[in-house]
Amino acid sequence: MRRLSSFFAKFLIGSAAITSLGFSGLASANGYAVANIGFGNVDTEIDNESDISYSAALGYQFHRQWYVEGGYISFIDTDNDEQSISSKGPYLALLGKASSQKGELYYKLGVASVDIEHASIDSNTCGPEAALCGYDDTIIAGLAGLGFDYYLGLQSMVRVEYTYFGGKDDFSAHIVNFGFRYNF
Repeated sequence: MRRLSSFFAKFLIGSAAITSLGFSGLASANGYAVANIGFGNVDTEIDNESDISYSAALGYQFHRQWYVEGGYISFIDTDNDEQSISSKGPYLALLGKASSQKGELYYKLGVASVDIEHASIDSNTCGPEAALCGYDDTIIAGLAGLGFDYYLGLQSMVRVEYTYFGGKDDFSAHIVNFGFRYNF
């Protein structure tokens, strides 16, 4: 009897281990990480600037045509003799996709929390009386984008995308990205 219960216990533990490995592989097979670099144009109520942008995100495919993606984006971070401007923050988006043999065409809709910091010594921006003016605010912005993930291999893709962000206080940003996506 003891030998039968020992066999049953080993069989049960072994089956549970194999099943958990199999299901954990299936659950994580729908995840991905993406890193992008691009060009961003940011327009605020004070100024309009363009610079290199970058972002990183994690995503999960929860349906054959739908992803959820969360990440962090740096729209612009520039500093010169007359002004300093920085805008960055986290975002959460829903992606709808259409697959082909070459890759995946997708659209992206979501929301971002954008931290904007701007300081200027330009009299045209600040007014003739001010020596220095600044702006520091966190806003909520909506986002809409369109992109294509081109298959390089079984788990790797090249991403090209355009994303528009718009929020309060006349904030808007246009971002064109080129990136790498790895599926896991």
